[in-house]
Amino acid sequence: MVVANKIDRIHGWNPQQNSPFIASYNKQSERVKTDLDNKLYNVVGELYDIGFNSERYDRVDDFQRNIGIIPISAITGEGIPDVLMILLGLAQKFLESNLHYTADGPGIGTVLEVKEEKGLGTTLDVILYDGTIKKGDTVVIGSLGEPIQTKVRALLKPRPLAEMKSEEKFQQIKSATAAIGVKISAPNLEGALAGSPVKVASPEVIDTISEEIKNEIEDVQIDTDSMGITIKADTIGSLEALVNELSKENIQIKKASVGDISQRDVIEVAAIEEQLYSVIVGFNVKILPEAKDKIQNSDATLFRNDVIYRLIDDYKDWVKKQKELAEKEISETIVKPGMFRIMPNCIFRQSKPAVVGVKIVSGTVKTKVDVTTEDGTIIGLVKGLQLNGENISKASIGMEVAMSIDGATVGRQIKEEDLLFVNIPERHAKILEHEIQDSMKADEFETLEAFLKIKRKDNPFWAK
Repeated sequence: MVVANKIDRIHGWNPQQNSPFIASYNKQSERVKTDLDNKLYNVVGELYDIGFNSERYDRVDDFQRNIGIIPISAITGEGIPDVLMILLGLAQKFLESNLHYTADGPGIGTVLEVKEEKGLGTTLDVILYDGTIKKGDTVVIGSLGEPIQTKVRALLKPRPLAEMKSEEKFQQIKSATAAIGVKISAPNLEGALAGSPVKVASPEVIDTISEEIKNEIEDVQIDTDSMGITIKADTIGSLEALVNELSKENIQIKKASVGDISQRDVIEVAAIEEQLYSVIVGFNVKILPEAKDKIQNSDATLFRNDVIYRLIDDYKDWVKKQKELAEKEISETIVKPGMFRIMPNCIFRQSKPAVVGVKIVSGTVKTKVDVTTEDGTIIGLVKGLQLNGENISKASIGMEVAMSIDGATVGRQIKEEDLLFVNIPERHAKILEHEIQDSMKADEFETLEAFLKIKRKDNPFWAK
């Protein structure tokens, strides 16, 4: 089955909170129904292109041959009953032989959450999916280090219509049999890992089970890079999902771990010199109080969200903005390419400084830059620029301006019709060619190429 989300975003959609899809669909206008059907046909076409036959779920006769598409809205809840119904129906029809458990065997489950409970200390919310667990049983629980071996002090379940929030809302039970959700109270649970296995173990097999759980945790391989961002998630499964999505975006990861953001995380990240990597991305985690104080007084940047795609979008938007700011900063300080020609009959002063009329052929010319001839000889410094009698700081392609060149003498170093260049320092030329070439205008790039050709005539490795 495929869930097609965001039907509420269709223009004119009349939301029906938590309604089955068909009930909601029948209350829409004909135009909205047609719009939805067209969008579903697009999904059908895309699935067909990759080898799958599909149709809207209520039109599917054989789920073994066709994928059912269920339109839903996660915001309004429309279609969610259909998702649950189809999941249960397909599981019962096709997976019944795989759905079994051994009620008499040792309990096996998964840690959903590790949290503090008033009067109980650190507890585990566990889904027990096989076997039985009893008060007093020895259990082995996955952690980032060696698996935790501890004894069940209490098994608790919420009282009717109550949530697991405080001690008085729980009632103790002697045992629990799969499949059920249960809260476990036991010593030394602080290092337990959400998403990890929890297994009941007898003394003769406890070491074997510990090794199995340790290997299971280690099998969750998180490939990291020598440089990259730091990521934190609430569970192993969340961490794997976050790593997978970041990898799709080619975002490098230096460190990936489970748990809330600590002071140590902030200190390590703040020490990274590269700003784009001095970042912590946290999915569904808290920032501990001492870490919050530390990050406010550091250059590290923190992103937190409980929706993975929003978290990644926030980081990508920030990276884009930082790169734009960096390019703008470089652009404002670096000497840009510029080429201009001395116009005929526009010699206003011969020297000290020479004042001539010029036309900017390409690029940009600013004040306080050196000027070079076509053979690479530096002949002076642009002391000033004027347009219609007003001083200006720069002139761009097509402009005709008066230019004062300190150090040059008309008739010696320069003359009418001469083509001159802004002299770009070697370090700046290297940055222009290798780092910000993509942000340059076409005329600037052509001028840079012409200037580099002059400089590399005698030195092929200049600015490389």
